[in-house]
Amino acid sequence: MGEYRDPGPGDIPWNAPAPLGYAQADAAALFIAAPLLTAAALSLAGVVGGADDEFRWPGPILLILVFAALALVASIQINYHGRLYLYSHDDLVSWYSDDFVEKNKLVLYQKQHEAQEQWKTYNSLAVRCFNTGTVLLGVGIAAALVPPKCSMQTEWRWTAAVVVLIATVADAIWITYLQLKVAHRPSRILHALRHLIGRG
Repeated sequence: MGEYRDPGPGDIPWNAPAPLGYAQADAAALFIAAPLLTAAALSLAGVVGGADDEFRWPGPILLILVFAALALVASIQINYHGRLYLYSHDDLVSWYSDDFVEKNKLVLYQKQHEAQEQWKTYNSLAVRCFNTGTVLLGVGIAAALVPPKCSMQTEWRWTAAVVVLIATVADAIWITYLQLKVAHRPSRILHALRHLIGRG
């Protein structure tokens, strides 16, 4: 098989996200999940700030949760701005008419290509902010679950904290893998792990 190349004006003359469903998945994460996670971070921050004697490290926990909320809000704002540059051939036809688009195909193709490059830049930054926010939120929750010295449920809280921390580390590894995959730069370690799992 030959090397893959994006279709151009002589083939399918319009750019599309890769994979094709990426924009919809991205919107679900950044416009639905991010606000909910922001609310969770701020709610927990409010609890920690109002009952600091119930937590082992109230100050650092509060700071981690505030950073998590800010990163998640940033992901929403950046993605919103980036979506201004994401549009399809059907959008152009709807806005300008099929006849106009056909007559100005090459110019519109170039403009769409430039706009989509801008969307990719903003989207990449928004995804990084979202991923940072989710990891920070996980760390904040794990830290909040660590029992204070006067706790009556030490074993349960430590267990819950460890479970959340393990899940957060797994999430961070998965995020890193996906970022490397999207960037077409899979690390040798991750490639080796995939190979071992495939052989097992």
